[in-house]
Amino acid sequence: MGAFLLRPLRASTWRELANLLLGFVMSIVVFVVLVTLTSVGLSLLITLVGIPILLATAYVNRWLADLERYRAGLVLSERVGRHYRDASGGGFWHRARVVASDPQTWKDYAWLLLVSVIGFTFGLIALVLWATALLLVSIPFWWWIPGVDSGDSGSWTVDSWPLALLVALVGLVMVVLTAWICAALARGQALLARTLLAPGLAERVDELERTRAGAVVAQQDELERIERDLHDGAQARLVALSIDLGLAREKLESEPEAAAELIDSAHAEAKSALAELRELVRGVHPVILTDRGLDAAVSALAARSPVPVSLDLHPGPRLSREVEAAAYFVIAESLTNVAKHATAEQAWVRVARRDGVLEIEVRDDGRGGADPSAGTGLPGLARRVEALDGSLSVTSPEAHGTIVRAELPCAS
Repeated sequence: MGAFLLRPLRASTWRELANLLLGFVMSIVVFVVLVTLTSVGLSLLITLVGIPILLATAYVNRWLADLERYRAGLVLSERVGRHYRDASGGGFWHRARVVASDPQTWKDYAWLLLVSVIGFTFGLIALVLWATALLLVSIPFWWWIPGVDSGDSGSWTVDSWPLALLVALVGLVMVVLTAWICAALARGQALLARTLLAPGLAERVDELERTRAGAVVAQQDELERIERDLHDGAQARLVALSIDLGLAREKLESEPEAAAELIDSAHAEAKSALAELRELVRGVHPVILTDRGLDAAVSALAARSPVPVSLDLHPGPRLSREVEAAAYFVIAESLTNVAKHATAEQAWVRVARRDGVLEIEVRDDGRGGADPSAGTGLPGLARRVEALDGSLSVTSPEAHGTIVRAELPCAS
């Protein structure tokens, strides 16, 4: 009972009210955008000028839908996912066909049309209920002031302290009921948004097929890298070691000094081979990551980086092996790129867990202009992240540094 009565005092109550009021504003914006852009695009469709306008409308709708996903996620305390068919790799007509045939495009339209009605209605209901409840609660503070309307409703008038206190009591009851009503409205609206804006079964199947294929490619790339590193590094050193030991054996009796030099060389080769094998193993899955977790492993990366790195690490409790590995390699590859390509003076790494998602950000103050498709290892990282239903993005304006962001679903 106490939890029921104290509902208005929860922080979530005011977040839900703000969410409903934001939905009220969004409903007006969405209605104006949809009516304006869609009507202009349809009216010019016969001249073909309407096609790019309608395509632009679809992308504006995606942006508005992303805002709605974020708004729903605040109420549900979870991320509302998104999935659109990939329209890259072709010209304008290819992009237009893919966007037009994407079911999510039409789900976006459906939700935005729906929110232009229910967002306005729910927001108005919340505004009226809270205004009425707070007005009733406040009556004892102002009804007696001369010249102020004393609560005359036409059927009853507040003209005494007992009646004023009774009205205030009714207002308190209404405050409690309004808090619960608004919570139901906000959650209902968020659940509807998730139904239409989150990926459906077909979209999830398409996404899983793509990401699993990417995972296979990433694994193959990793195996080829290991094979190449073994062939060019440790294997070559071991061959040299074998040759040096063979020559040393032949010269052991006739030329002991030369044999000693060859043994010294073989010893050095063995140490180098061991160092390269350790480095190779660290690239597959670092021991420190397994033993001490992501925090310690990233700290070790920062300590080895030739570019100073500031850390802000809050990964929370231990993550699954797969998520820790993906997060580690995103940071490791990003810091490697900073050292090799960015000509940066400082790098920053931020890791935080929020709403069941591990957020990773690596940024630097270097020259920017990074191209993820130019062989910097980022495509492989993207495939690794996407295989875990995560996402990776790169922002790299010229002369303004590079920001690599990744989000990985993880247990809360």
